Amino acid sequence: MSELAKRDRFGRYLILDHLVDGGMAKICRARFLGEQADKVVAIKMVQPQFSKDEAFKTMFMDEIKVTFGLLHPNVIQTYDYGMTKGQLFVAMEYCDGRNLKEYLDKLKERKFVFPVEISTYIISQACQGLYYAHTFRDKLTGQEANIIHRDISPHNIMLTYDGAVKIIDFGIAKSQTNSESTQAGTIKGKLSYLAPEYLEGLELDPRYDQFALGITLWEMLCSRKLFKENNDLAVLKKIQECKIPVPSSINPNVPKELDEIVLKALSKNRSKRYENLDQMNRALMKFLYAKYPDFNATDLSYFAQELFREEIKRDREKMFEFGKIDIRPYLDDLRREQERGGSAAPVVGVNGGSDSPAIKKEAVLDFGFEDQAAIKKRNTITVKKTSVTPKDKTLSGDDNTMSRRIADINDKTMTNLKQGTGTKSKVGKEGTKVLKGENKTDTRKTSTKAQKTSPITYAALIAFLLGGAYYYYVSFFAEPEHVAVAEPVKTPKADKPVRQPANDITPTAQAEGMAKMTLSHFDKQKMQVFVDGQAQSVDLLNSIQVPVGRPFVLRVQIDGKKHFIKELNLANNTSVEEEIPEMPSIPYGYVHTSKDCAVTGEVRFDIYGEKRVSSVPMNEDFGVAFPLNLDEYGKVAPATYELFFKKTGEEIERKIEITIKREDQSIDLCEYL
Repeated sequence: MSELAKRDRFGRYLILDHLVDGGMAKICRARFLGEQADKVVAIKMVQPQFSKDEAFKTMFMDEIKVTFGLLHPNVIQTYDYGMTKGQLFVAMEYCDGRNLKEYLDKLKERKFVFPVEISTYIISQACQGLYYAHTFRDKLTGQEANIIHRDISPHNIMLTYDGAVKIIDFGIAKSQTNSESTQAGTIKGKLSYLAPEYLEGLELDPRYDQFALGITLWEMLCSRKLFKENNDLAVLKKIQECKIPVPSSINPNVPKELDEIVLKALSKNRSKRYENLDQMNRALMKFLYAKYPDFNATDLSYFAQELFREEIKRDREKMFEFGKIDIRPYLDDLRREQERGGSAAPVVGVNGGSDSPAIKKEAVLDFGFEDQAAIKKRNTITVKKTSVTPKDKTLSGDDNTMSRRIADINDKTMTNLKQGTGTKSKVGKEGTKVLKGENKTDTRKTSTKAQKTSPITYAALIAFLLGGAYYYYVSFFAEPEHVAVAEPVKTPKADKPVRQPANDITPTAQAEGMAKMTLSHFDKQKMQVFVDGQAQSVDLLNSIQVPVGRPFVLRVQIDGKKHFIKELNLANNTSVEEEIPEMPSIPYGYVHTSKDCAVTGEVRFDIYGEKRVSSVPMNEDFGVAFPLNLDEYGKVAPATYELFFKKTGEEIERKIEITIKREDQSIDLCEYL
């Protein structure tokens, strides 16, 4: 078999593999043949029957008008378009990643929700891309394009494995220049991401996209659909009512400041929303770096590369094979075709050329198909099928982009529609407050300065987990109890850890003689985990490294709760899971060493049956937490502990007896030494 028979050439592009095969078009990964032969693009090829349809050509051209001039890091870029072999096509930037919907599905499958700070960052980037599109002016005429995307949803936000955020699929975007006008009584966009003003028949403006972004952020924080019902009419009714559950009522890890941002973007009255997406972006960024000063944009790439580790590995292997293809036969064939006036050149595009005088400017930028069968088959990005049909369709229960006839919505029709409500989840001890900027350590809190990301560990972290913690899982179809969230983790101190930036986290890859243990019901905001007294970093999947072939003690410290302590001995390095139960509330006192303490050594003691050792002076800012007793009425009672101190350079231990009488009492150990 000749080299030319092995792979298809489509004009100037060598088709590498198919990402999505749809009835209307297919999207492939392709390699540009020419001086930029190493450039990989995504190319959409419209089926011949649709390429001949005049209405489809018009829609195709409308999107090119909207998108071809856009050049922004948060907007997908169009490189080329035209007609080849009787098919309309568009070549666009290839995003090596997945769409946000796939991230949500993957996290839900693993019983997590998005980390708050990463959710905030993604939406802030989307705000920047959309604000650019909303305010875009034609460079030649100076005319405002007045672009409104109208189809923002998790399907149309791409997240690359390198941490880039891209807005895709301007297929139904409305602009000043396109010829399509929305017909009364039809729906453009996904049903559950419509804004109330759409149903009221008002003229749309950029605040329409803001509402859809607000829905998307809400769903990232809560890991469930905001407007979800059994039928479309019920969904429309919920949108009209626009009663938005506060995100923190479902996910307690969402700060109140972020609640306010989300609810403002989701205001039913659009005049109460942000004036534009630049203002919303500013609010998000202000919140992000006030609440998470150590956050870095590269955290998203670590997060993505850990979440899709296996998929990335498989696709890298496939790309390496593509790199071995000898393109010389294809270049020779392309050259011969061009010399005899073939159809290799596009109709209108960055390269110029003409194939058919009847078609001068037709192409579509659509990179968000929802073909589920194709999603399972391909290894990289997801693209969404744009449904364009000559006939109107009645309302159905899906979210596919299509034109639908809106049935009359009146009080009688809506009387018996099912109404959904958000489910609250209570986590932690009632009354416990977390101060902004504080890190929890032992059973107290300690403030630390923001740590700088170390460039030395940057490359190694590509294969490691972004840092994160499991927060209580929410079941979306049963009784939700807890919400799971991932958080970047920070470097721990000896007995009382403070969080470390993402670049200093413990790697998740199994070391020799170590096994991976997954902690279920682990809340990074309120808990720290120790193995044999050493603080451990917990990754996105709630995993830590534990020794194999010897006994070890697992301790989980919970602020204001009894410690969870368990002695374990793993026979092999098979991954295991350990459930962290709900622990009873316990008051604590503290033993510390003053700053002017001149004595050095170590002290042994026993807490909840675990034998522990701490250095003197103690590293913990607030000291070691010792639980008090509770009498039969549940009132605090004194607790006496025996500590054994050994001075540096000496072998004899000295016994010290300390009594803690009240909650939060702080005892200076140096006074006993």
